[in-house]
Amino acid sequence: MQKKTVSIQILGSNLSKLSQYHSQISSLINKEITTLLYENSALGNLYTDKTLPEVLIFLLDNVTLEALNQLTSMPSADRPALLVIAEDHDKQLMRLAMQAGARDFFSHPVDNQELLKSLTQILFDLRRGRSKQGTLTTVINAKGGSGGSFIACNLAHIASALSDSSVVLLDFDLQFGSQSLNLDIIPQHTIVEALNDVTQLDFDAIDGYMCIHKSGLRLLSTTYEQLVLPGDILVENLDHLLTLISSNYDHVFVDLPRQIDPLSAAILERSDQIVIIVQQSLAHMRDAKRLTGLLKLEFNIAEKDILIVVNRYHDKGSLDLKDIQSTIESSAIYKIPNDYDSVSQSTNLGIPLYDYARKSPITKNMVSLAESLGVTFRDEFKEKGFFKKLFSSKA
Repeated sequence: MQKKTVSIQILGSNLSKLSQYHSQISSLINKEITTLLYENSALGNLYTDKTLPEVLIFLLDNVTLEALNQLTSMPSADRPALLVIAEDHDKQLMRLAMQAGARDFFSHPVDNQELLKSLTQILFDLRRGRSKQGTLTTVINAKGGSGGSFIACNLAHIASALSDSSVVLLDFDLQFGSQSLNLDIIPQHTIVEALNDVTQLDFDAIDGYMCIHKSGLRLLSTTYEQLVLPGDILVENLDHLLTLISSNYDHVFVDLPRQIDPLSAAILERSDQIVIIVQQSLAHMRDAKRLTGLLKLEFNIAEKDILIVVNRYHDKGSLDLKDIQSTIESSAIYKIPNDYDSVSQSTNLGIPLYDYARKSPITKNMVSLAESLGVTFRDEFKEKGFFKKLFSSKA
């Protein structure tokens, strides 16, 4: 489920203007907005009852001036985020509003675009400041074709299906993304649209840009009809989008192409944990060693936040886990066993592994990996005792 929404209230002494601004603001943002017709000491009673809204849109006039003074007398940490709309652009009123901690000051009537811009920024800052950020996990191949997209998809699906967490999968292969095919869902909007519109989106609106799998997993991806060039996306918009989504959901999984550019660099720097997908070959070891070195030296990412996953692992492969561990110099190495038939059918049908082959070894190892990434499963899905040890995949 999504995290708690922000409470918004309009306070004023004129019933007609309260109704007018309620309609105006409701048409701009998709949120529940309450109104309060100000009467003597109303704000004080609300504060005593701890029912002050998080965002207060204050219609300032001679009657509500007393309420503004009450706000000013409160400790600054207890005040709501304040947006003041006054009858005219009086400097004295503006000064009083600033003393009360107003984030913005407008004179009546207020232009829609100016009001939307101010509210969007207030909501953005408020949610970022008050919320525990969701975990951002980036999955990237050490070498092309290692299976990173498939693993990212199935980790996200398992996290959504087996836990009470809200989970989002971001497909950042902007030219050849395949996650909508892996889940057999058709996006109505794309991640590029969300990036272009992000400065105008709030925490409810962004949900409308995502398509939802039956497991509850949310997806932002591209379509094959869309051609996106690297310069088409602003890094500032990407940063805004990551903050917006991380503030609103518990787990965010990113399918990141194997390349280093401004966009991928911004994602890697924001990631809480990075999963590097390799296979049992010297070529993969060479590229994995280089990639982990870049992450540590250029992006200052701690070794504990980098996990190596050996995909399509086979006991008779040319390199065993100890060889891989010593080559890459990583303490966290996991294996996903080779199961060509299950993976091929799962991909062709657009059915995630947990739904297609729930009891297979590859699925059990994927579940174990998701748990290692901090996903908390519901009690009925937690492995216990002998079985947990049996399916443990950590080197």
